[in-house]
Amino acid sequence: MTMKTIRVSEEIHTKLSHLGLKSETYNDIIGRLITVYEEEYLDDFSDEEAAYYNERIKQFENGNYEGTRKVDLNAIKEKRHR
Repeated sequence: MTMKTIRVSEEIHTKLSHLGLKSETYNDIIGRLITVYEEEYLDDFSDEEAAYYNERIKQFENGNYEGTRKVDLNAIKEKRHR
């Protein structure tokens, strides 16, 4: 396997150290974090879900906001910090 060198700040290096098990290399830690990220945020949509979201996007782009509601972002931020 070809290896690459990456530069990280001391702060990130410390955080990576704390996230890893004693037997893990930084490569192992970063790989595990990427896997968790992919599982959480890059799940594939079913064809039905993708069609629904694509249709909703088209509606939004055409100014049709029917079935949506306005959200107060400040209220959400306040709620998260309680």
